[in-house]
Amino acid sequence: MVFCSLVRIFATKLKRMSKLKTCLYDHYVTENMYHPIDINNWDRRDLYEHFSRLKLPHFAVAAYIDVTRLLEYKRREGLSFYLSLIYLTTEVLNGIDNFRLRIIDGQVVSFDTIHTNFTHKRPEEEVFRFHTAPFEGTLRQYVETTSKAIASQTTLFGGMGDIPNVVYCSCTPNLDATAIINPGMENPDDAIPRVNWGKYVERDGRWMINVTFTANHRFVDGYHIGVFFERLQVAINEIR
Repeated sequence: MVFCSLVRIFATKLKRMSKLKTCLYDHYVTENMYHPIDINNWDRRDLYEHFSRLKLPHFAVAAYIDVTRLLEYKRREGLSFYLSLIYLTTEVLNGIDNFRLRIIDGQVVSFDTIHTNFTHKRPEEEVFRFHTAPFEGTLRQYVETTSKAIASQTTLFGGMGDIPNVVYCSCTPNLDATAIINPGMENPDDAIPRVNWGKYVERDGRWMINVTFTANHRFVDGYHIGVFFERLQVAINEIR
């Protein structure tokens, strides 16, 4: 009897979790949050069709950025450097149309907003977790809210669930990684950008981080990644 009762309780919790994930997905991925791209009249049509013939259309670019100003901000304000950089990264990506493109039900669409999906771990643990947080509010509001959310996370996946309009971010904080290859890139329809970085290192009195950017060439070119790096550096330099 006790076993049966526990099973019923567990089943009820699973149903509630499933409904919650469905609600979160519906809240952040609805038809009024993206609009379809007319392929026939798309200025990128030829490039899209060319790279669509490839089984693996993804490519990666790595470059250093100067995070000196962001470190100063972090130390002054007491905010997470990692979450602050994730916020600025997502803010810049949202301002570049190509990084908001996805494929939904076989249709190329453009989302109004992309959110944040990132890995994180506690200092006392070796394993890491995944978290999806809404890109909302100011930098401080995002960092404070997300910090609380991940501090209480006990499951492997936390936050808003598996939604397509995100950017994947992660870091290797103990290694000055000059290039990072991501797993799970075998789906040619996967248009989610990956942004990875290592630890910051001092060079000529400035603090630098190497960032690897992985994108789908059906939607993104080296030009767009170059714009991303330029704008991210400006956003960091202008932080107050």
